[in-house]
Amino acid sequence: MAIRYYDQALVDKVKSWVKDPNLTILSPSDSTRFFQMRADQLDDKPLKLPLIAISRDSEMEIISTTKKSLSYDAGHLTNDVNDHNRSTAEVSKVLNAIPIKLSYQLDIYTKYFAEADEYVRNFIFNFINYPRINIEIPYNDAKVLHNSTILLESSVSDSSDIPERLISGQFTRMTLRLTIDDAYLFSVPFMDNWKVEEGSIEVLEN
Repeated sequence: MAIRYYDQALVDKVKSWVKDPNLTILSPSDSTRFFQMRADQLDDKPLKLPLIAISRDSEMEIISTTKKSLSYDAGHLTNDVNDHNRSTAEVSKVLNAIPIKLSYQLDIYTKYFAEADEYVRNFIFNFINYPRINIEIPYNDAKVLHNSTILLESSVSDSSDIPERLISGQFTRMTLRLTIDDAYLFSVPFMDNWKVEEGSIEVLEN
């Protein structure tokens, strides 16, 4: 599926806000095997903090499950001089889309509460004031940009009380929940163009 493009856009957005070179940011693909991966890399040594882990919910919500013009015959793309897969007189390149909703969890691990508190404060301001992410649709050299909006959920939780095998001693974990409810699955197929042949049209009278 194409949800990995939203994953990467969210990770890139968070990385652009973080200036601490010692902070590690794990993407959703990394976070799915968070502890195993970190154990392999560090030979079972304790994790180094601070660390941010971004995970995506296992369920993706399909907002519309019925066939519509948006999913079957939506916008026809114009040709670009650098596009090697262009529309022709016989076929057109079409951008189809199905709306979906994605949900994420952003976990901030720090040694002390004050440090986590500062990260949370900065992320809240950034997600509220700069929520846009850009997705480039790559299929058939489309290279169309789609804008989506990250929505910060209202609850921020201190989830420090959960046990973590690879983190020894005390630590603080703060959790933010994020959603992208204007995401899409995209398809860029070629469709045959209809032609009207020259000739006479006979109109029959009743």
